[in-house]
Amino acid sequence: MLSPDLASLLTVAPGRQRPLAVEDVTKRYLFGPIVLRGLSHTFAPATATALVGPNGSGKSTLLRVLSALSPSTAGRVRYDDLDVHAQPHAFLADVGVVHDRPDLPGYLTGVETLEWIARERGVWDDAAPARHAALFDAVHLDERRHALTRTYSAGMTRKAQLAAALCGAPAVLLLDEPFRALDTDATEAALGLLAAFRDGGGLVVLSSHRADLLDRLCDARLDLGTI
Repeated sequence: MLSPDLASLLTVAPGRQRPLAVEDVTKRYLFGPIVLRGLSHTFAPATATALVGPNGSGKSTLLRVLSALSPSTAGRVRYDDLDVHAQPHAFLADVGVVHDRPDLPGYLTGVETLEWIARERGVWDDAAPARHAALFDAVHLDERRHALTRTYSAGMTRKAQLAAALCGAPAVLLLDEPFRALDTDATEAALGLLAAFRDGGGLVVLSSHRADLLDRLCDARLDLGTI
């Protein structure tokens, strides 16, 4: 049973539930091979979609294109009627991201990181500290939440990344290997959070080498190895 503080972060109001679509997207890195070729797919709200395929099939590349970190070579990414790459700030205001590599500001503590994100997203209020505490509890990040993130282990970093992705009340989660470096208890906790977010109307797109976890969480899949 989710606490009211946590449930408020994991529930997406119907008016914020929008599809995310790639339309004939091709991605080629400079002087390199084509990684994605003519990909079209629509990701629906209230679903979790697994990106599957062998190494090099473009899973991380697609997540970078979806999160506006990398432009497509051709084609378009739409969030409802919004062109993601033409208006990235408007899109990213609705998005939580977990990158494959650590990306936390090392000069901030975990608590300070979540406050910074919440203030940037305009969702900071008197109840925010309680919401963030509930979120840290949910991902099993203990008293180290008050330590600088540059001192975190790989597992603590991943827990903090998950908390950071959720603290801004997103409608979309884009996750690259979100379970990496997590122990069994933290993995189960992360699965529960992501399932609650999906069931609350959130849109989830993720990749993971843990096929067993994808089978438990995801109700849709996009096989990049057959494109």
